[in-house]
Amino acid sequence: MNKRLYYIITITNRVMGSKHFLDFYRAFGAPVVFSALGRGTASDDVLSYLGLEATEKSVLFSVVTPQIKDVLMRELVDTMHIDRPGSGIAVCLHLSSVGGRSAMQYLISGGTDVEPDLTVKEERMSNSGYELVVAIANGGYSDMVMEAASAAGAQGGTVLHTRAADAANGNKFFGMAITEEREMILLVTPAEKRAAIMQAIMEKAGAQSEAQSVVFSVALDEVAGLYSVES
Repeated sequence: MNKRLYYIITITNRVMGSKHFLDFYRAFGAPVVFSALGRGTASDDVLSYLGLEATEKSVLFSVVTPQIKDVLMRELVDTMHIDRPGSGIAVCLHLSSVGGRSAMQYLISGGTDVEPDLTVKEERMSNSGYELVVAIANGGYSDMVMEAASAAGAQGGTVLHTRAADAANGNKFFGMAITEEREMILLVTPAEKRAAIMQAIMEKAGAQSEAQSVVFSVALDEVAGLYSVES
């Protein structure tokens, strides 16, 4: 038997995300939802793969069981119409582990005294054909990262403002001090473009630049809400 858990990330405009999507997730079996504020990077005249213009965003995170994942990914299209341009995007990743049973029970059930049903049939890892590219750069340099990524075929992303937890230690990266303010850029891209996008970011906004970007990617199990101008 396989006891697989999934991590769903939903990006939508801030007005919708603050209410409608939170209510949706809780109604369909995901009681614990974390949210963060971000902003879009797509230009006004180009529709991104995220189906969003450069607006303020809400980014929602939730851990779910396979059964709930299947329901949510289906209802995101049927109920929330996330496949419509401008609605948003949701991506699904497979978790490799969770730190303790109590943490697992809280994340998927909303309490540590609820015993979740994780018994599912063995299944192969699905492959959506898309990857999530994550770049972490010094604050104020997301445009540099996006210019590099766009030149390699990226069509839009979402920026999260973060702070470095190790800033007080004065750590350095490639001999240069790391700023406390960081920006995390999330890019959903076809798998075949992933290498070129990451290479472009490393060359033009990487460790030796003022952006000091660190970049990595994660294969996505499932995606809902992608939209491109070709479609």
